[in-house]
Formats: sequence, C-alpha cells, structure tokens
Amino acid sequence: MSSKWLDNKLFCLNDVEKLQKESNGNVNYMDLNFIKNPIPKMPMYNFFQNGDIAITKNNRFSYVPAHTHSFIELNYMYHGTCTQYINGERIIMHTNDLILLDKDIVQQIDYTSQDDIIVNILIKDDNTINTLFDYISVSTNEITQFLNNSARINTLHNNFILFNLSNNDVSVRLIESLIIEGLDSNRLRSKTMNLILSALILKLSQSIEQEYVNFVKTNDDNLLPIITYINKNFANISLAELSQKFGYNTNYLGNKIKNATGRTFKELVERRRLSAAQNLMIKTNCTISEICNLVGYQNTSSLFRLFKKYLQTTPSDYKKQLKLTKKR
Repeated sequence: MSSKWLDNKLFCLNDVEKLQKESNGNVNYMDLNFIKNPIPKMPMYNFFQNGDIAITKNNRFSYVPAHTHSFIELNYMYHGTCTQYINGERIIMHTNDLILLDKDIVQQIDYTSQDDIIVNILIKDDNTINTLFDYISVSTNEITQFLNNSARINTLHNNFILFNLSNNDVSVRLIESLIIEGLDSNRLRSKTMNLILSALILKLSQSIEQEYVNFVKTNDDNLLPIITYINKNFANISLAELSQKFGYNTNYLGNKIKNATGRTFKELVERRRLSAAQNLMIKTNCTISEICNLVGYQNTSSLFRLFKKYLQTTPSDYKKQLKLTKKR
C-alpha cells in the first residue's frame, strides 16, 4: 500500500543510524545526562521547529533508552516488528500496528534492525489537541476520553491505546498521507496535517472496540503531585515518608495510588528503578555497584531480585545480552 517514495525515504539511513550501525551502540545525539537523570525527558525544541505536529523516524540499529516526554506520541509500525515497554509493560508491535501514548509515560524500545521501521507522530501541546476537536464531533469513547485527559494539566498521564490496523486500509492510508506531509517542506503542510490527523482520530474512534486499551481516568487532582514526586524521588522514597509529606494515612494513600494507576506504590517504584538501571547500563560505564547506589539499592542482591522479577534475568546477564545484540 505504501508508495515507493515513502519506502525510499524511510528505509534510507540517516546520519544517526549510520553512526549507530558503525559503532554498534546508541548515539546520544541530544546530549542527555543519564547520570543526573537516568530516565530523561525528551526536549521539545528538537521536534517542533516546523509546526505543532511533527513526524520523525525511530533511529534503527540500537535501543531507545527509557525516557519520558511532555507531548502526545503515536508510534506507527510501518514495517517489521519491535518490542516496546510502556510504563514497564511489554508490548510487541507488528507491521500496521499503531500505539497512542499519553504525556509523561515511560517508553523504552528494544533493538531495531534494518527492516524495522517505526514512525513517530508527535502532537505538541494542549492547543493542538483542542484544535482536533474543531474537526471531530465529540462523542464519548476511549479516544476522546484519552485526548480530553491528555489536555488536562492537573491529572495523571499514564494511558495508552494499541491499534491493529491490518484490516483498516483507510486508517493506514491516512497515516501514510500524514507521514508524507510531515516529511515534505511545504509551508502549508501544518493545516493539512491537522485535517489528516483529525480524520485519522475519527476513523480510529469508529473501531475502538476491537483494540487494546490501557486507560485509567481519575478526577483526583491531588494525586498528580504525589505521582510526580514518586517519579522524581524513586531512588530514596518510602510509602511512609510519602504519606507523611502529603498528609495521608499510609494504607489510605497506598490504596489511592493502586486505584488510580492500577499498580501498588512498590511496583511503581520498582519499575522506575528498573528503567533507570537499564538506561545506566546502556548509556554509561557505571559498575553494577554504582548503578545500585544511583537507583536506590544498598546492595547488588536487591538489583538482582529486581531484574529476576521483571526481566527473568540477572543484571550481569542483561549486560552480556546487550553486547550480543549490538553485534547483530
């Protein structure tokens, strides 16, 4: 279904991909400081210099370390397969799969090779989201709830929706048209992209019942600073300390967090520590002991248990596997 022009454009190696292929490693082209912030936030200025909707290609021949961002992202699997981790949940994507990600989600992508093409559709801010509703008749479904939730400032942003578009030719054509417009230098492309994206959202809304939804909606504005505090202080925070800081009974706050996020306080902290530890292994020369200190463990056995629990491997074996994957 894709055009030869789009194939040539997306399969062509860019400068970062050439470096990653030559070095067998992840190129830190944004100059992110992983020691200071093991799970960095992607800077917006890198993406939105030409409009409020940006199209980028995932750089192949490496991992994408765990990161967050302050904008909505749609990942489209144009060709091949990939494994992503969304807030620690393992998601395997195949050709024509699309994943819609809320702000502040922790995203991580395993190694992608020559044939694995992921295209990122990035939506800058709340004004862009509100503009979409100018073209869409608002009805209550998971996508409109998702967009409404993402446009709110004082709320949790930990949602995602996965679509399989293998039998949805119209949506695939809309996505490819959006990509082509985004890669074009036409000065009028912004309005065209808004129209195409609105049509895509409308089309996806009609088939939402068939898709995989991870959506937790909460109107409790008091919870956002609590989750933000956990995310920033995962290396040295306990539920008791958190409860004291925000003036809650410990059991009450634990239940409040579980009801809003679907995960316990302990699991939220552990998954943050795991993502941070993985990044430090990928992006730094820190020893296992140093990584333990940076993510909040006093000994290596705690890190060992963490990796065994979530990855079914050990830190040392994970590091060896990284080296083997780089040689592919």
